[in-house]
Amino acid sequence: MNRERRTAGGPAPESVLIVRLSSIGDVVHTFPAYMALRRRWPATAFGWAVESAASDLVRRLPGNLRVHELPIQSWRRHLLSWRSQREARAHLRQIRTAGYELAIDFQGLLKSAIVARAARTEILGFAPVDLRERIAARLYHRTAPVAPPGCHIVRHNLHLAAAAGASRTAIEFPRLCNDADERYASEQIERLGVERFAIIHTAANWPTKRYDPERFIAAARDLHRRTGLHFLWIWGPGERDSAREHATHAGPGQHLAPPTRLPQLVGLLRAASLFIGGDSAPLHLAVACGTPVVALFGPTDPARLGPLDPDDQVVRQVLPCSYCHARRCRLGTRECLESIPPEALVDAAMVRLRITGAVG
Repeated sequence: MNRERRTAGGPAPESVLIVRLSSIGDVVHTFPAYMALRRRWPATAFGWAVESAASDLVRRLPGNLRVHELPIQSWRRHLLSWRSQREARAHLRQIRTAGYELAIDFQGLLKSAIVARAARTEILGFAPVDLRERIAARLYHRTAPVAPPGCHIVRHNLHLAAAAGASRTAIEFPRLCNDADERYASEQIERLGVERFAIIHTAANWPTKRYDPERFIAAARDLHRRTGLHFLWIWGPGERDSAREHATHAGPGQHLAPPTRLPQLVGLLRAASLFIGGDSAPLHLAVACGTPVVALFGPTDPARLGPLDPDDQVVRQVLPCSYCHARRCRLGTRECLESIPPEALVDAAMVRLRITGAVG
């Protein structure tokens, strides 16, 4: 292995594997680092190891990109299955035989380091102090310098890209949908008969991130009355019935969003006047699209995970226990969300809409 070739500032590698498996929002946060690497090495062939949930988005990235879709969740559910073991070996063999000259682990977990190791090439990762699982660093050949404390996760990823050789540049998100995705979104918007609309998302994987749906409903109802904006209630797997119920309960101007794959959702977001929601994948997609955002934050830190546009509005309640980043409230109160009234969302939305000129 020619280690000299892969030092920062050296000649461009012929091929690079990016490892960022999950979650969807975290994968989105890695896209500016990918764009920075492409700018630095325009002739380099890239591969991306990603779990199934975010693979559609990765396939929309520009460039000569090979996608290694790894159904790790399925493998975990059937860990002792001979079929799962055979499938996992086949996927890792594909990574190994692709002949990557460098692997960059943007996740920093043992599982992502193992996937990077499958490439049998030099591995670059975050500094051990910046890793969620420091044991992963034992599988790296080289680590980035310690990242600036408290920086946004997007800048954290750009820091690792810079250690690989990318120039430090402005944050650039790629277009995450194609023409067909946008046509589908336009057809669905026309079918609903709406022109100016906002998108609202109420679901979250963590119990601590789930805001009372009745408060979302109250905010959407008031905003429609005050602005005339229609609301599309988007939903993911297992969320359709609850989204329909919320839209119906909210009343006039409220619509269940059409079914979408993630790139088609991007098409909707690009056409929307506003997005309202918590710390989940649709919020991060809205940020990547440049859609005006009202972001509701509870246990997680918006300085690290929130909007990047200073005009976007963050609604939060800072408490002595903020930001715990816990899936379940250790106090049993969820006060960081429960203490936020729907009027706070309405006020933030009106501020954001005035900035864009959507309301007077």
